[in-house]
Amino acid sequence: MGPGFRRFVHLPVLLLAVLAILVMPGRANEPRPTLDQMIGQMLLVGFNGSSPTGATAKRIAGLIARGQIGGVILFDRNIRSPRQVRALTAKFRKAGHPLVPIISVDQEGGRVQRLSAKNGFASYPTARTIARKYSPEKARTIYRKMANELARAGFNMNYGPVVDLNLNSRNPIIGRLGRSYGADPARVVEYARAFIYAHREANVLTSVKHFPGHGSSTTDSHKQFVDISKTWRDVEIAPYQILAREGSIDSVMVGHLYHPAISGKKRMPATLTANAVDGWLRERIGFQGVVITDDLEMAAIRRHNKLKATLIKAVQSGNDILLFGASGSDPKFVPRAIKILRDAVNDGTIPIQRIARSYNRIKRMKEGLAARSASSGVSLGVTQ
Repeated sequence: MGPGFRRFVHLPVLLLAVLAILVMPGRANEPRPTLDQMIGQMLLVGFNGSSPTGATAKRIAGLIARGQIGGVILFDRNIRSPRQVRALTAKFRKAGHPLVPIISVDQEGGRVQRLSAKNGFASYPTARTIARKYSPEKARTIYRKMANELARAGFNMNYGPVVDLNLNSRNPIIGRLGRSYGADPARVVEYARAFIYAHREANVLTSVKHFPGHGSSTTDSHKQFVDISKTWRDVEIAPYQILAREGSIDSVMVGHLYHPAISGKKRMPATLTANAVDGWLRERIGFQGVVITDDLEMAAIRRHNKLKATLIKAVQSGNDILLFGASGSDPKFVPRAIKILRDAVNDGTIPIQRIARSYNRIKRMKEGLAARSASSGVSLGVTQ
C-alpha cells in the first residue's frame, strides 16, 4: 500500500471532520447528518400513483424517513380528490424524519393548476386575468383562498409566482398561457407580492420563477434547449432584484435558459452554470436563500446531459434543491443519485462545503416552517 492508498482510506474520516465544522449547530444532542443525509435533503422527486396505501407511496415515505430525499412534487397523475390528496400528503408528512419534507406542487391558476375543479378543488384565474381584472389587494384575497386550500391539502410549497415579464405574447409557455402578470416589472412585483404574502399567511412557501426570465423566449424548455440570447432584456432581472432586496423571496426556481451574459462562455442553461446561480443570483442580486432547479428531466436538460453530468453540474453551480419530476417512480434512482454525488465529493469534484451550504439553507428553511406551524398551533402544512 502506497501513500496514495493511505490518503484514500482516511478521506472519509477527513470528510466527517469537515462536516462537523461546516454543518450549522442544531438542537442539543441532535446528531450531525452524514454526507448521504445532506445529499438526500437536496433531492426532490415526483412519482407515479395516487394511492396513499400503495407500494410507491410507502417507498417514498421510507425515503423521506431515512433522509434519502428532502421532499416530493405532485402532478395531475397523483391527484384524484381532496380527501385522497390529504391522505397522501399526510403519509409523507408523518414519515418520521426530524426535518419536515417539502410537499410541493405547481398551482399558479389557469392552465397550470394541479389541484383543479375536475378533481374537486377550486378554480383560479391566470396571472394575466388577475392583473387585468383585479387590484393587488383583491389578488391577495384570491391567492389567500388558494394558499389555504393548498395548506388544507397538506402542501407546504407552491412553485409560484411567475415573475417572467410578458415581453413576447407569442411565447408558447408563458405569454400564450397567460402565466405572466405583464411586461412592467413594477406591476409584476405588485402581484407577485400578493401571491407570496397570501401564501406566507398560510405557512406555504413560494418559489419565484423562472430565473433569469422566460417571458421573452420563443421556445419551450419542456421540449428543447432554449436560447434567449437574442430576445432577453436586462429588465427581466428586475423582479428578482426588487423582491430579494425587500426579503420577499422564499426560494428561487432557476429555468433551463441559455444566455452567454448569464451562463458564461459555455453553451449551458442557467441551471447548470455557476455564473448564473452563484454569480448572478448570489453575488449580483444578493439572494442567499434556497435555489431550486426547474425539473431536471425536461428536454432542455435530458436531451443534452447524462444523469451524472446533470447532478454534478447542478450542485457545482450552486443549486440547493434538485428537482426530478418523474424519477421517484424508479426504485434505483435515489440510491444512484446519492452515490453519484457522494463519489463526486469523495474524489474532490464537488467540495464538501458546497453540499454543507445547501444542506444548511434547506435546514434553515424547513425549521422556519416547523417553528411557524408550532407557534400557530396547527399541524405542519395544514390549516383548520
